[in-house]
Amino acid sequence: MDTLVYTADISALNDPAAFESLLGEVPEYRREKAMRFKFPGGRMQSLGVGLLLKQACRDAGIVGADENVVLGENGKPAFRDVPEVHFNLSHSKTRVMCVISPYEVGCDVEHVRVGRSRLAERFFKESETRWIHSFPEGEAQDEAFCRLWTLKECYMKVTGCGMSLSPDKFSLSMTPDGIILEHDGPRPEYTFREISGGDGFRYAYCVKGMPERHCVCVKNVAPFDETLFAGDGR
Repeated sequence: MDTLVYTADISALNDPAAFESLLGEVPEYRREKAMRFKFPGGRMQSLGVGLLLKQACRDAGIVGADENVVLGENGKPAFRDVPEVHFNLSHSKTRVMCVISPYEVGCDVEHVRVGRSRLAERFFKESETRWIHSFPEGEAQDEAFCRLWTLKECYMKVTGCGMSLSPDKFSLSMTPDGIILEHDGPRPEYTFREISGGDGFRYAYCVKGMPERHCVCVKNVAPFDETLFAGDGR
């Protein structure tokens, strides 16, 4: 099985008719979760990641696995009936992300926000802060901050610890040979990858124990509307 990485712009779900039409495509627990959000943005994000997960399961040949999702101690989701397949979800504003893999995985998408680089010292190691400040002040530093934040959150999620693992407890080094993790010593078993959509967002994922030649397929789902599920056997 390949590792499948999906990203999508969910702006189309702003249309109430499109939202209502696609709401029926996800399992009941996902529908209920989406509708518990008070604001439309949260509902759109919850539905969006549910739709991406459904497509990922279909493409991976485990149709219906998304209908039985369980949560670990710190909220990390897993398939109840297919525990050997791992997945992770993320959302930010009008973007959603899903990764499904035979290896443990974490993913994150974040909107690049103005002025965030000023918070580097608060969250990151000194070496990481220096790396951010090596970029020109302003937009370039804000994007560098966002890159590092997404990568850190991916690792926090793949470990299953989530925010209980403070981002200043480990370090990432951005080198010409790749991204190197130090967490109580070197951790070469974790592979980090980034995606730049050129859309004001940064996407990243982290996989544990992935062989060097393992195939990773990255797909941007567009347009994100009723045609997404055409021919899915309904």
